[in-house]
Amino acid sequence: METNVLVVGAGPAGVASSIALSQRGIDHVLIDRAVFPRDKVDGNAFGQDLLAALNRLNRPDLAAALLASPDLLPCPAGAWIFSDRGDRYQPPLPHPADQAPIYTMDRQAMDALLLGFVDRSTADLRLGCELVTLEPAGDRLAAVVKIGEQTETLHTKLVIGADGARSRVASLLLNQTEDPTDRALTLHRYYRNVAGFEQPHIEAHYIQPLLPGFLFIAPLAHGRFKVGLGTRADRIGNDSARLSGLLSEVIAAKPWLRERLATAEPISEPETWPMTFGGSAQIRRSGDRVLLAGDAAGLCNPLTGFGTAKAIDSGRLAAAVTATAIRVGQFDRAALSAYDRDLQRLFDQEFVLSRRINRWNQSPWLMNFLTGRSLPRRLLRSAKTLRRWDALVQV
Repeated sequence: METNVLVVGAGPAGVASSIALSQRGIDHVLIDRAVFPRDKVDGNAFGQDLLAALNRLNRPDLAAALLASPDLLPCPAGAWIFSDRGDRYQPPLPHPADQAPIYTMDRQAMDALLLGFVDRSTADLRLGCELVTLEPAGDRLAAVVKIGEQTETLHTKLVIGADGARSRVASLLLNQTEDPTDRALTLHRYYRNVAGFEQPHIEAHYIQPLLPGFLFIAPLAHGRFKVGLGTRADRIGNDSARLSGLLSEVIAAKPWLRERLATAEPISEPETWPMTFGGSAQIRRSGDRVLLAGDAAGLCNPLTGFGTAKAIDSGRLAAAVTATAIRVGQFDRAALSAYDRDLQRLFDQEFVLSRRINRWNQSPWLMNFLTGRSLPRRLLRSAKTLRRWDALVQV
């Protein structure tokens, strides 16, 4: 089968790529090895940046559908950030008067909602479809895909890899490997009856031994909570099996967390997920006939872990560069380099600063200082340093 574009991965980045390709009238195939709805380990929180990204996709109906979803929970009390000694800070989160500063929505529901906006007149959507191999074949790429026991070869001019932190596309076409210091391991578990959320808000606890990672708690619609943690992979020997015990350990060690979860009832088993930090010099985002988007391009903020809005923007930008490549008939890395420049312009300054803060944040002093109530902390509220830090924690 011949196609103009193969999009691998039907999460936010892949769906945004598909929508933007369809807006340009470009036929394409969109595959994902999962059958939706499917779950993903994620903090499940978003704010005005995601709504803005959806509007930049020129689909205001998509943002409206998200805000009208029964699976959406507004969090009018915003975000609460805790230090290792339990001090709390609430960063200012600008928002329209008729909207909340933060919302939560289970990724299972969100990704299914986004997938419903794929234009099936130009997109050949195949779920439960796994990418087996991908290699150059003349003036095309040959992708072998598998559904059940059936395999098929697709010949495509270009591939957009939106297939997550351990991208199969990146490993096959770019020979990309990860530095453990660029990768996080995350875990989540669903609960009921978590205390202290009478005013809905999300929480991030920057505490030992997770630093420079954190524990998060996010209330969800229908009375559920997602509790999880993320930390740099090399800090735990790159061993995801250690995360479940680490979650229990850090909750038991902090009195305010013990209070939150004293009567909580777990309603799921723990699940783990990898994450690649943004701003790594080792991450390539394009190559001959290939563009990477979303988590595959390492677009998660290293400080906060947020990346859904950046995934949407990267999918939109990948589609724009793809359309130009098809029009001029050039698909080499040089022809696709505008994509790298766009992502660098939009995100790399934020990623560099976040990485710098993470280096400082490997011990508790930074968050203790930023969240504390001391005179230096009060003076710092009006300083440029804190304003820049506040900007980084926007969701």
